[in-house]
Amino acid sequence: MQILRHAMRATVICGALAFTQSAMAPAAVAQEIHDGIWRVATQPITGPCSKSFEFSLAVEGGQISYSGIWPVDASGSVTPIGVIEINVVRGKETVAAKGVVRGDTASGKWVSPVKNCTGSWTARKA
Repeated sequence: MQILRHAMRATVICGALAFTQSAMAPAAVAQEIHDGIWRVATQPITGPCSKSFEFSLAVEGGQISYSGIWPVDASGSVTPIGVIEINVVRGKETVAAKGVVRGDTASGKWVSPVKNCTGSWTARKA
């Protein structure tokens, strides 16, 4: 009888562990769905900023970084459901951007408090 109780306890524990691991797996997979290189295009809307820019960002494990040759630092994140927040710094200029991913495309708004500009951006997964 005691052996049967131990076997049942072991089965319950193994089942709980298997459930916990399978419940955590979708979040990891969802996070990685956005991983890759993204081609970004910006468009100014208000303020003295008049140039549009195109550049690449990398997403790995939900963390965003700059993927180019300019002297730029970019950091941010994208959540498993596609909410994006990023800061881009070049010298004394800072741009904060927010947006959302929908499949292989993304879009949002940005603001440059130093230059008092705002704009929009779009991105496509390469």
